[in-house]
Amino acid sequence: MHARGMNVSWTFSSAEWIELRDAVRRAGVPALVDHAARAWQAAKSQPYSAKYFLRGWTGIQAPIAYTGPRAVAGPPSKNQEYLDDMAAIAAELREERLRNERLAAGGEA
Repeated sequence: MHARGMNVSWTFSSAEWIELRDAVRRAGVPALVDHAARAWQAAKSQPYSAKYFLRGWTGIQAPIAYTGPRAVAGPPSKNQEYLDDMAAIAAELREERLRNERLAAGGEA
């Protein structure tokens, strides 16, 4: 937060430190700092304590983990069949080009 120009005191009670720890574990430091930056900009007066942000931080949920695309079970789609056919044709053309290059260089096919 200091690097983003938000200088505040970090005086918390034991229970508040635990809330902060849980928020960090759940959402991560970058999410908490981004939230603090938005709250800082919206504040009517400059916050002087990190307690100003604690209620918002405890409400931040864990980010949804992106697992990426997954294969779908079932028969191949028409699109996949087309792509497979095009890949096979491309492989045949590459082989033919290599044979022609060898013949042009005086080698055997």
